[in-house]
Amino acid sequence: MVATDVTRGTAWRSPLASLGICLFAVVGCYRYVSVPVTDLTPTMAVRMQLSAVAVDRIRTGPDSLTRLLDGFNVSGTVSRLSSDTLLLAVPTSYMEANVRLKTQIHDLRLFRSDVQRVESRRLDRARTTWTSVAVGVLAAASTAYVINRGGRSTGSNTKPIDPAELLIPSSFALGASCCSLALPAARY
Repeated sequence: MVATDVTRGTAWRSPLASLGICLFAVVGCYRYVSVPVTDLTPTMAVRMQLSAVAVDRIRTGPDSLTRLLDGFNVSGTVSRLSSDTLLLAVPTSYMEANVRLKTQIHDLRLFRSDVQRVESRRLDRARTTWTSVAVGVLAAASTAYVINRGGRSTGSNTKPIDPAELLIPSSFALGASCCSLALPAARY
């Protein structure tokens, strides 16, 4: 019984490792770059660090806006820019009837003076290239390993299950024959 649990634990190591590598490859290819507030453009995905005054103003406002904050940070897409304000579209996700995930966009109006730091998410081409090469090498090495082993699995050496007729209690089998009931013979 204990050996079975250990085998199940080791069987999940390879798929979990593959999943971890793929998640690293997807997440690891982006980085955040600091951008001046004056260089913001509409449709730019940003992460902003707000001043304490802005955070207090948002927290004393409606509940829906309070949930948009992550400490002093807020992430979203720049919708509209004017000389002293900017409108940030912040997506939030929620479960609708505990069945499907819905995304709702909240508009958050901020003064440019409230924004302490702005970071934009950019694709890191060097990291993307090296991560893709590493994932490709790992896939090729694991394929070569499986092919060299002939695709055989190690399996287990469990004893085969006895046929059903051998598991019938002898008292039941004798009782049935004494009462002259004919039982059909099991054919395999």
